[in-house]
Amino acid sequence: MQRRWLLARDIRKKKSRIKLIVFFLVSLLLVVGIFLALSIVTEDKQNVVKINGIEYQSTSAESIKDALSPVKFAENDATSYDDELQAHDDEVEQVNLDDDSLSQLPEEAQNALENLLDVADQAIRIKEQFSHTVVRGDTLKDVLELSGLEDDTAQKLTALYPELKKLEPGQQFYWILGKNNELEYLNWLVSQREERIYELEQGNNYTRRILEKKSIWKTEVLKGKIEGSLNKSLKALGLNSKQISQLATALQWQINTKKLKAGDKFALLVSREYLDNKLTGQGNVAAIHIISSGKSYYAIQASNGRYYNNQGQTLGKGFSRYPMRRQARVSSPFNPNRRHPVTGRVRPHNGVDFAMSIGTPIIAPADGTVEKVAYQARGAGRYIVIRHGREYQTVYMHLSKPLVKAGQAVKRGERIALSGNTGMSTGPHLHYEFHIRGRPVNPLTVKLPGVSSEMSTKERKQFLLRAKKAENQLKL
Repeated sequence: MQRRWLLARDIRKKKSRIKLIVFFLVSLLLVVGIFLALSIVTEDKQNVVKINGIEYQSTSAESIKDALSPVKFAENDATSYDDELQAHDDEVEQVNLDDDSLSQLPEEAQNALENLLDVADQAIRIKEQFSHTVVRGDTLKDVLELSGLEDDTAQKLTALYPELKKLEPGQQFYWILGKNNELEYLNWLVSQREERIYELEQGNNYTRRILEKKSIWKTEVLKGKIEGSLNKSLKALGLNSKQISQLATALQWQINTKKLKAGDKFALLVSREYLDNKLTGQGNVAAIHIISSGKSYYAIQASNGRYYNNQGQTLGKGFSRYPMRRQARVSSPFNPNRRHPVTGRVRPHNGVDFAMSIGTPIIAPADGTVEKVAYQARGAGRYIVIRHGREYQTVYMHLSKPLVKAGQAVKRGERIALSGNTGMSTGPHLHYEFHIRGRPVNPLTVKLPGVSSEMSTKERKQFLLRAKKAENQLKL
């Protein structure tokens, strides 16, 4: 009995020791955990960089040193790293230039528009797909830059395939960008008998396929009336998104196609490809005539690939290269692969930064309508968005004072704002962006609309003969 009691006492002692050891280990782990947490917090606080009132978390002491370098953030190298317009607007004044015409259409047409996504708009929303009809003077660089690609892609392709250096007016390109913003697929309609396809393969090399076409091309006159929208009406006649976009681009400086009313008449001259009596989707719009509210509008393609009205007047508005009266120094260039100096992450610089003192006048580079005036404390600062025609937008950030309001029409050369240092900015400068179909491109190298669009005397005579013939074919 006594032995049994001693055994039970030993067991209790062992349990007490085990509990004491466990308690000690837990306490030790708790102390170590608190110590490590305090160390991390201390290290984190040391790695926080405050720039212009905003804190950044850095991953290395070296990146902090670089970020705070007086050379990097000197006033004459002023720039910004948070210019995404998707950020929250603290203040905003905006008009929707795309939907202004909806309320003017009959109720039946309004319902049709609300229930049907317009073909051309859908093509624009798919920002990785692009098309272009070559005009005189275009190079492959000019074509690909419409999608924001830098010159290195065009240089690589032309080095591999020198035929791409010789583009002719009227030729068509269709291309697709991949998930990393690289050129993945390029289709070049060289002629009605030949098509060339360039595809990106493994190893970052491009292969080429040449297709000898056995199809038939037909020139046709198509006529109709607006039912719901021009896009829907053209689709009913067999036009695809590329050709509809081509038309809307040609007409953009004359009339907003979204404002056409049900019952408005149109006629167009097109050449289209057929294979086994079926449309292939390839085609070109040579001319269009629209009658709206008793007034005629023409867009007729010349031999140089550009569109003019029936009097031979250019339909493209001229753009200035710079949005200021005096050229300023570039403090940070357009760079889709720029890295943030603190976080190390790729933060595309979708525009060009011009170093300038606060209060420098900013001017509109072309005629347009102010689409948005807003303010972002933790981003673009005070900024303005201007729409030019259907395809183009310009954006101005970090302003000290806007001089225009949303919905206001502006003329080329008109003062629209004063430069500043608002929002996430390392010094006084203007951040300027140029967008084509919603995609940022390099403002300093992109081929501007309306450049070299005038015809020689000989070309003009030939065009007027072509225009007279087109007018007769497109009578309504």
